[in-house]
Amino acid sequence: MQQFHNVIRRSGIQAERALEVGGVMGDKSLLRFPELDGAERFCLNLVEMPSDDVVTTVTGNANDMTGVFEDDSFDLVLCCSTLEHDKHFWLSVAEMKRVMRPGGLLVIGVPGYVKDDERDRGRSTKTYRVHYEFDFYRFSEQAVREVFFADMERVEVLAYMTPPRLLGHGYKAGSETTYRKRGLGVRDLAARIRDRA
Repeated sequence: MQQFHNVIRRSGIQAERALEVGGVMGDKSLLRFPELDGAERFCLNLVEMPSDDVVTTVTGNANDMTGVFEDDSFDLVLCCSTLEHDKHFWLSVAEMKRVMRPGGLLVIGVPGYVKDDERDRGRSTKTYRVHYEFDFYRFSEQAVREVFFADMERVEVLAYMTPPRLLGHGYKAGSETTYRKRGLGVRDLAARIRDRA
């Protein structure tokens, strides 16, 4: 969680709208960072959860967010420890990019594996214990950079912890002015989502 906070803080982003895909509510939510105070915040999860005064929850599948969120709806999209459980993760990544406005920041954290000669000492990287019934993938730094963040700008990937976690972030190509000209209303999106409930 600290690594996500560092990326958001260093980016200087002043999000009007933020989305956490596969998120949770409460203190462990990535949407609780002080840099997001004042932003309209949404949490998408397959499991129904109650909204609170700060975060609006949306029950849905990240593989297809059409009808839930419009194109170019968010300044910031976060996803942590979700894609390894998603059989069709590439659909979710495409949807996260679709709902992110031009110039918006995408931050994704996944379990991975890295080549580390000192730690591996010539052995192949270990396969780590599966922690959920539905746990399909581990990712390489190359996959995070070239698959998750394909066609994005200023992409960075960081490996940390053992077993390794990979944190990637990048910006959607395009300018912020394009987004502003579309005139998408923050309150209109929130009202539409609440009406669906």
